[in-house]
Amino acid sequence: MLLFLKLKNKGFFHLIVSNYSVQFIVFGSSLLVAKIMSPTNVGIVKTIETFANMAIVLGGGGVIFAILKVIPENKDSAIRKVALIFSLKYATVFSLIIFIIFNLLGYLGFISQDETLLYWFQQYSFIIIPSVLTMLLIRYYQAIDRFKRISTVVLYLKLISAVFVLSFTYFFFIRGYVLSMVISTILATLILLYDLRKEFVNKGLTNRSLEIKTKVISLSKTAFVAQLIDQFKIHSGFLIANYVILDRDMFGNYAFALILIQGIGIVSSTVQQFVIPKMSESSNNLSTFFQKHKKFEKQFIFIATIIFVVSQIFLPIIVGFVFGDKYDSAMPVFRIMLVGWLIEAFYTLKGVIFLSLGKMKYISFASIIIFLISCPVIYFLDVKYGIMGAGAAYVFQNIVSLFALTYFARKVSKRI
Repeated sequence: MLLFLKLKNKGFFHLIVSNYSVQFIVFGSSLLVAKIMSPTNVGIVKTIETFANMAIVLGGGGVIFAILKVIPENKDSAIRKVALIFSLKYATVFSLIIFIIFNLLGYLGFISQDETLLYWFQQYSFIIIPSVLTMLLIRYYQAIDRFKRISTVVLYLKLISAVFVLSFTYFFFIRGYVLSMVISTILATLILLYDLRKEFVNKGLTNRSLEIKTKVISLSKTAFVAQLIDQFKIHSGFLIANYVILDRDMFGNYAFALILIQGIGIVSSTVQQFVIPKMSESSNNLSTFFQKHKKFEKQFIFIATIIFVVSQIFLPIIVGFVFGDKYDSAMPVFRIMLVGWLIEAFYTLKGVIFLSLGKMKYISFASIIIFLISCPVIYFLDVKYGIMGAGAAYVFQNIVSLFALTYFARKVSKRI
C-alpha cells in the first residue's frame, strides 16, 4: 500500500491513465473493428497500424529520447525552451522524410502487394507527422516533471477523441476509422502546442544554445540508430508472420492476440516514460543511480506479475463474453504470448540504464544480436507451427532479449 500511495503522489497513475487514454483510440478502435469485421480484415488493419507505428517511432529521429535526457539535466527554463523549440523543428523535418520514405516503399510494393491494403495505408500515413509531434510534446511535459498536468490534458482530450473515432468507425468502418484517426491526431497536436505556447517565447538567447543543440543532435543520432535496429527487432515476429502465414483468417487471430498483448504493454512503456527522467536526474551520481534503478525494477516486476496472473485468468473469459467464439483460436496464442510479456518485464527497465546514461550504442548491439539469433527461429516456428509457432517465437525472442540486455547492462555498470 505504501508503494502504491507513493507512486500515486508522484503522478505515476495519472500517467498510466493518460497513456491508456492516448492508446485507447487505436486499441479501442482495433477491438471495435475486430468485433464488427472478420479476422481477415483485422489482419489488414493490424498490418497498416504496424507499419505506421514503425514510421512514427522512426519519425522522431531519436529526438524524443534526447528530450528525456537533456531536459531533466538542465533546470534553466531558457535552456529548456531552446531544447524544445529545436527538437520540434528537428522532429518535423525528420518525420516528413520518414513519411515520404514509407509511402515510397508502399508505392514500390515493399509493404504489401494488396492494393486495398496499400490504399488504406497511404491514407492512414498522414497520422505520422502529427503523432511524432504529439509524442515529443508529451515527453517534454514528463521531462519537466509535470505528469499530472499532461495526464489531465491528454485524458480529456483523448476521451473526447475516442468518442469521435469510435463513432466514425462504427458507422463507416475502415474509412471512418482512418479519417477520424488522422483528424483527431492533428487536433490533439494543435491543442498541445497551444497549451505549451508560453514555452515557445524565448526571452534572451542563452549562450549555451549551440551546446544544447549539439547535444540534442548527438543523442538523437545515437538514439535513432538504436531505434532503427530495435524496430526491426521488435516487429520482426509480426512481419515474418505476415509473409509466412498464408491462412489470413488464422493470421487475423494471431493479430488479435497481438493487439491484446500490446494493450497490456502500455504499462511497460508508461513505466519507462516515468522512470527515465527520474533516472536522468541521478546520472551524475552513479551509486545513487543504480540503487534507484534496482528499486524501480523490483517494483515494476512486482506489478507486472500481478497483471500477468489477472490477465491469464480473466482476459480469455472477457474476450469470450464480448466476441463470442470468433477469436477462440486466438486465446491459446494469447496465453503463450502473455508468458513472453512477463519475461519482457524482467528486462524492460534495463534499457533505461542505457538511455539515462547516454549509452545508446549498447541498445544497438543488443538489438542486432537479438535480431540475428531470433529471426531464423521465428521463421522456422512460423512455417512449422503457424500461429502457435508465432506465439512461441514471441516468447523465444523475449528470452534472448532478457539475456542480451542483462549482459550489456552489467557490462555498463562494471565499466563506469
